Parts: sequence; structure tokens; C-alpha cells
Amino acid sequence: MKPFVAHSLLATLSLISVTAFAAAATAPAAPVAATPAAAAPVAAPQVRLTCGGIGSDESSAMLADSGNHALTLIFVSADGHYTSDVQTRIETIKGALVAENSCGPIGQLDVTTMGSYKIKVTAEGVTQEKTVSLAPKGGKRIYLRWKAD
Repeated sequence: MKPFVAHSLLATLSLISVTAFAAAATAPAAPVAATPAAAAPVAAPQVRLTCGGIGSDESSAMLADSGNHALTLIFVSADGHYTSDVQTRIETIKGALVAENSCGPIGQLDVTTMGSYKIKVTAEGVTQEKTVSLAPKGGKRIYLRWKAD
């Protein structure tokens, strides 16, 4: 009878081991501490500068649509007439170029993120610079006037 008892004990221990192994294999994994992900690189702001406004129909349409743009630039000569061929440069506040074009008499700027930008414009050999805070579709307007010599 002793061999039977030993055999039964061995069978019971084997059954317990198999059951414990099966339970461990099907149990949900213990939570693992999250490791911080690497910070995503910050993308440069997307900026689009659209130039136009030649002719009263086009300038009227651009001015009417100014609320759909972050900024509308209106270039005017000392005598109050529109000015074209204005070298327009848009930079981040740190000085990185984001848009550049020859504009006039109207330039419209669209931005994807709110922020501060430097606007540098040159006409008739005179450069003007402004720093502006812009938001997408902010509807801001700036009139830039060149004075007579």
C-alpha cells in the first residue's frame, strides 16, 4: 500500500504543478511600468503667403476675405495708392525664414499654429519691420505705408 500512497502523492503533486503552470500561462500579464516615450520633434509652423490684389475686383475680394486669414498686409504709398512689388519676408520670432515673396498691393498670411512672427517688407528702398502675434484665421490687418522722400 505504501507504493500506492507514494504513487498517489506523486500524481497529486504533478497535477498541482500542471494546474499552476496552466494558470500562470493564461493569467493576464502583470502591468509593466511605462517608460517615457521620446518627445516628438516640434514641427516648424506652416505658413503660406498669398500675394495679389491687383485691380479693384481682386483687391476687394481679398479684403472681404481677410477674416479667413491670420493676417492681411495692405501696402500703400505716401499718396494713398496701393503699392506693389513689395519684398515680403515672414520669419519666426527666432529669425527662421518661413515665407518670402514679392507682394502687393495685398499679402495674406495663413498660419497653422498661434505664435509670434516677424514681418519684414521692403519697397522703394525702405524696409519696415513689425512683430505680430498671429492665430489661424485671426483676421488681423496691417497697413504699411511708405512715406514720400
